[in-house]
Formats: sequence, structure tokens, C-alpha cells
Amino acid sequence: MSFYGILILRVGLGIVFLYFGFNQIIEPKAWIDLVPSIFSNFVNLKVFIYLNGIFDLVIGICLILGLFIKIISLLGFIHLMSIFLFSLKFTPSGIRDLGLAFAILSLYFLGEDRFNIKNFLSKIKNEKQNFRSK
Repeated sequence: MSFYGILILRVGLGIVFLYFGFNQIIEPKAWIDLVPSIFSNFVNLKVFIYLNGIFDLVIGICLILGLFIKIISLLGFIHLMSIFLFSLKFTPSGIRDLGLAFAILSLYFLGEDRFNIKNFLSKIKNEKQNFRSK
């Protein structure tokens, strides 16, 4: 039954990343105050937020579909830890992101589960081949 726990963790984290990704793309101005001021010296903050939103969306989609779990979980961990360390720190939102960072890191160690899009597509392909051979 532990495989259901991995699925729930993966999909739950995916929903969180999708939510924040969509939010950053729809309302980038609402996020500008959360970006450390040092970034304004290097990049347009609105563009930075759009790129961050796209990054969050990619992580969310990959988590929900179960794609590239090892690399996505490491990228998600690094991403959330950088937000914690450089932006939110020991605020309530920072502590939340710290907890999410370790939750996504656990997916790295748990690895891929059987409920991913690759297994699903493989199963469909096998069923088609079995149907054709009859």
C-alpha cells in the first residue's frame, strides 16, 4: 500500500507547484516583492517571475505525470531551498517551503512509482499489440 502514499505525495506536490506556477504567470506583479532585490540588478523582475512560473509549471506537470522523478525532485528541492534561504527565511511561508522542500526530496529517495505516464502508455501499447495478435 505504500505505493499509494508515494502517488499521493507526488500528485499533492504537483498540485502545489502548478498552483504557484499559474499564479506567477497570471499575476506576476503580486510576486515582485518576494524576489530578493539583488536580482533586480541582473534581470527584469517580471521576466524572472514568468520564467519561475514556467519552471514551477514544468515541475508540477512532471510530478503529476510521474516523469523524470529523480531529476525533478532534486530541482524542486534546490528551488524551494533557495526560496527559503534567499527570500522567505524563517517566516511562516518560509517554513512551509522548507517542509515542502524536504517532502519533494523524499521523492528522490523513493524513486518512481508504478503510477506514472510511462507505465500507463506502455500498458496501452501492450494491450493494442495483444488485441492485434488475436
